[in-house]
Amino acid sequence: MRNSLAIGITGILGSGKTTVAKILKKMGFKVVSCDEIVHKLLDKKNIIKKFGEILGNEVIKNNKIDKEKVREIIFNNSEKKKEIENILHPEVFKKIKKEIIDTKKKGGIIFIEIPLLFETKSEKLFDKIMVVSASKKEIKKRLKNKYSEREIENIWKNQLSLSYKKKKADYIVNNSGSIIKTEKNVKKIVNRLLKEIQN
Repeated sequence: MRNSLAIGITGILGSGKTTVAKILKKMGFKVVSCDEIVHKLLDKKNIIKKFGEILGNEVIKNNKIDKEKVREIIFNNSEKKKEIENILHPEVFKKIKKEIIDTKKKGGIIFIEIPLLFETKSEKLFDKIMVVSASKKEIKKRLKNKYSEREIENIWKNQLSLSYKKKKADYIVNNSGSIIKTEKNVKKIVNRLLKEIQN
């Protein structure tokens, strides 16, 4: 009898993974965000030092990593991007695995928001995969204050396509409409997951 589940939440940039994560938190579930793990890692002195060594001291301002500058460099340099991923990914996965093991011991459902789930070939870590979907037109509208259209397209180019991710998903959350519709969709999926761990 399985009384715990680890669910990976993924999608493409802007599809609404964080929106879905917030809904799940509000419902009382444990949600781990890979972006938050990375955010904390970027404050560590040893990580800041390594970034400076790989990308040059221009990416460090007032002892902090300049994320915009980093993004600019690694967008145009796949070798440097790989080097940065080799520093961050092992740390991120160490934390994810620890959280999943803790949940397996206690029981219940844990959700991990992981943008590069398929890109890092980490499907095996999860019992089920939830893909958050939205139309590209809708996504661009939502992100226009944060990124230029060129930047959005650039990021998408470095991610597997949404159609590929949807084919691999156990559950798909359509986030093109209102937040109420998204909430209903999430609740429907959660009810199915709860039934699964109760059977």
